Amino acid sequence: MSDKNNDQELEKTTDATADEVTSETETNDAIESVPADSVQFSVTFDDVDDEGTVDDGIYSALASAETGATDETSEAEADAIASANASAEVTERNAARVNETLRLAKTDHKDALAEHAEPQGKATDPTMTLASRIDRVLVGGGSDDILLKTYPTFALNKVTVAGPKGKVNILDDANFSCYSGHAYALLISDDPDSGITADAKRRALMGVMSGLTTPASGTVMNKSANIVELEPVELRGHRLGIVPQLHAVQPNLDAEQNVLYAMNASNRNFLKPKPVIARELLAKVGFSEATSGVAVGTLPLVQQRLVAIARAISTEAEVLILDEPTRGLNADDEVTVFAALAKLAHTGDPKHCVIVLTASREIAEAADTLFKI
Repeated sequence: MSDKNNDQELEKTTDATADEVTSETETNDAIESVPADSVQFSVTFDDVDDEGTVDDGIYSALASAETGATDETSEAEADAIASANASAEVTERNAARVNETLRLAKTDHKDALAEHAEPQGKATDPTMTLASRIDRVLVGGGSDDILLKTYPTFALNKVTVAGPKGKVNILDDANFSCYSGHAYALLISDDPDSGITADAKRRALMGVMSGLTTPASGTVMNKSANIVELEPVELRGHRLGIVPQLHAVQPNLDAEQNVLYAMNASNRNFLKPKPVIARELLAKVGFSEATSGVAVGTLPLVQQRLVAIARAISTEAEVLILDEPTRGLNADDEVTVFAALAKLAHTGDPKHCVIVLTASREIAEAADTLFKI
């Protein structure tokens, strides 16, 4: 009985050994069948359990990773193809838009200068921007237009000068505006209906324009300043250059001393020696006689008028007011005087506002703008 049990135990042991040998043989065959790269990759992970055996799950993980990598590569390729197609479509749409814009530019183009040259009476397009409207005004205006001026350089605003003893007004609502860079003429004529003579009007105008007379109503303005509110030294020494018919020069002084006399009276400061400035101003107005050593009263009348103009601009006044500056001159001398005034208005530095009072229509029409008084 004992021997039989021993035989059975031996048989079981032999079978177990045979199974282990078979299992080991199958395991070795399986290992040999795995690719070298896969084996190396699995060894790198070092997935070994506590008993020293390699975890079979690593092969499954490796196979899954390889399969996943293959799938991801396919999806990336698909995304790249889709992106390229989308980029091509965008490029095609952009090209179509550019071509459409070019076609519109060719068909709808309009010369900007032609738009500015349109009549100013035409209604303004309400859809125009503010910048476009300003540009239209600036480009469309003539060279002599007054643009974007807040205040005139010199103006009479509805000025009235009463007549003597309550009689009819000598000036009644006189109204005009003048700007630097322009020459103006006030053409003064008799008024037979009221009995007011041109001389009476001229004297009244010179009085209110020079600040010597206060108007009954209205204002005389130098830019934003009412001249009746200014001190005489401020008015005559800085703002206004006056050339009256009488006593426009000191006849006993030479030309240079005449200009120096006005400069000293202005109480201004000058950057250069005053004699140098005096000679430059005389040359500027076209004075052609000796500047020193010769009394002005001995010079021709046209040269005396030029000295008077040089005195008027010596205080750097922007406004020049002249009372009949060409009276008593021949035609050639009239041209000489008025050419000097036009030069001061148009090319001076700074440009002046020149206002000439005259009864001569021919002289008045030589100015840029004519006002009838």
